[in-house]
Amino acid sequence: MKKIAILILFSIFTISINAQKLNADSLWQLVRTEKNDSVKFSLLYKLGNSIYFSVDDMLLYAKKEVVFGDMYNDKLCQAHGNFLYARVYNRIGNYVKGQEAIVKASIIVERLPGNGDFLALIYNAKGTGESDKSKGIEYLRKGIAVSKSEIITRVLFFNIAGNFLEQNKVDSALFYAQKSNEINIKIHDTVTVYLPNLFGRIYLKLNQPDLAYAYFKESLKRAERAKGFAYLKVAYSGLITFFTATNKIDSVLIYQKKLFAFQIPDAYPSKVEASQFIYEYYLKQGNKDSVIKYLLFNKQGVDSLKSTKKTEELKQAKITEELRETDLAKLKQEETENRNHNLQLAITAIAILSAIILFLLLSRSILVSHKVVEFLSVIVLLVVFEFINLLIHPWLEKITHHSPVLMLLGLVAIAALIVPLHHRLEHWTTKKLVEKNKAIRLAQAKKTIEELEKNEKTDA
Repeated sequence: MKKIAILILFSIFTISINAQKLNADSLWQLVRTEKNDSVKFSLLYKLGNSIYFSVDDMLLYAKKEVVFGDMYNDKLCQAHGNFLYARVYNRIGNYVKGQEAIVKASIIVERLPGNGDFLALIYNAKGTGESDKSKGIEYLRKGIAVSKSEIITRVLFFNIAGNFLEQNKVDSALFYAQKSNEINIKIHDTVTVYLPNLFGRIYLKLNQPDLAYAYFKESLKRAERAKGFAYLKVAYSGLITFFTATNKIDSVLIYQKKLFAFQIPDAYPSKVEASQFIYEYYLKQGNKDSVIKYLLFNKQGVDSLKSTKKTEELKQAKITEELRETDLAKLKQEETENRNHNLQLAITAIAILSAIILFLLLSRSILVSHKVVEFLSVIVLLVVFEFINLLIHPWLEKITHHSPVLMLLGLVAIAALIVPLHHRLEHWTTKKLVEKNKAIRLAQAKKTIEELEKNEKTDA
């Protein structure tokens, strides 16, 4: 079952064998300048695949994409950046944060036009990362429903088959593996290593060893053409599973030795695992020299892996802290932007209300009730207080160390300063308003008297 999980994990690479060879920096430069969303998505997709094996690179480009997306309001980059963050979180074992990042990406993508393929990738990530395989299949089916790309749909069918096989629902696994293969035949893909390997495991479960072996051999043939350790490991592991199930231990030994023969760093854990089988095999055969050779390697390898695991745990802790700091920085930036926005709104409100009050005070033809100006002045007082609060809030938090009591006392002190000023201003406006109203009424009375006198002269 563990090996099926490996198949699912690497299945996304069947989309493009050459994706890993693309230069991530070059792709990123193309993304930054591309205006067409469909082309940009294709570039982001290739970029994500080209850095899939490197947590550090994924973290680097996730930051780049989110920062660029926020700066230029580029929703595709924001979404894909969060998609990469989800991969990083899942890789280091923080699945809760990974789910949060995927949700952020899906919220953005769901609002984008023509988002079917991107949304399908998000459902694929949810489906393959879900511990509940039945729920994972639901996500993968949702991905199929929205996918416009046959290549992405092929991956979704493949992963559904893998999920069913993990649940030992072999007939359902075969059905969806055949669906994936139909697309494979249609697009003339004779490269993918994973699909024939999946068929081999399915037919082995269906007790059809001849057919299973044929598929495992096809997987090996394709892996030998690809010449990559990841592909050869999948092919060798498939054949090891087959020969173990058919009790051909000598053949198992052949492919365990092939795994042991790899001399690259990525192969070291597989070499250690293979060495255990090999020394146990020779122990049963009574070959002491070979037993000592592989046993010593296994012991040293296990110790080395434990040390590597500790180093990896420290690295993961560092990455987790970097991600936390990135989240905090982004949150702080959002808070600053919101505060600046609210400050602008407060200034605008103060300016408008003050202009209205001045207009009412200076108008020579409009009689205004004292209560109207009083009401407007109270509104201005509240807005001014809120403006001052927004302006000094970060500074106040810093000097009070976020103490609610001290912050409350600070705000009370500010209110104690501006309320008397408000009363004086209110007194001044009331006085001006009374004088203005008297002047308007006196002018109206004079005009009325003049009109009456004029009418009397006319009558006389």
